Amino acid sequence: MEQKIDNLQKYANYKEQMGRLKRAMEQRFYLEAVFIEYAIMEDRLESALRHSGKWDPKPGRFVSIETKIKKLAKAAEEKKNPAHKYFAPELTDALLNWKEQRNRMIHALMAQKLHTEDLLTLAEDGRTLIKTLSSKTKSYNRKMEQLTE
Repeated sequence: MEQKIDNLQKYANYKEQMGRLKRAMEQRFYLEAVFIEYAIMEDRLESALRHSGKWDPKPGRFVSIETKIKKLAKAAEEKKNPAHKYFAPELTDALLNWKEQRNRMIHALMAQKLHTEDLLTLAEDGRTLIKTLSSKTKSYNRKMEQLTE
């Protein structure tokens, strides 16, 4: 059963994960950093979709990050939806590209020679993307809340 958390708990959890991400990067735990970045992306995408009214998953059903990115990109194509001001195609394309790179790397982890520099690049790119996505999501969510007041 999915447990709902309030905004204060969500903020505390987000702050905790950002701290873990910072420590993972400092300690060169790039796989852990990528794992945290992926989870933050999932959360921020879901938050934006909830605020857009485009989030209606069936209870207990898994929704992939790719589906979330594509739903957000589709919402951003609608001129009536303010999402187009926050989620440019360049951002959603970059998220999809990062996800593909992450999947290739993770799914072939034992079948390839993995270079630390590749993981570092993926983790740094992910950190940049989540900062942008988090900022855009926060602004978008505020705008949507203003429009419903």
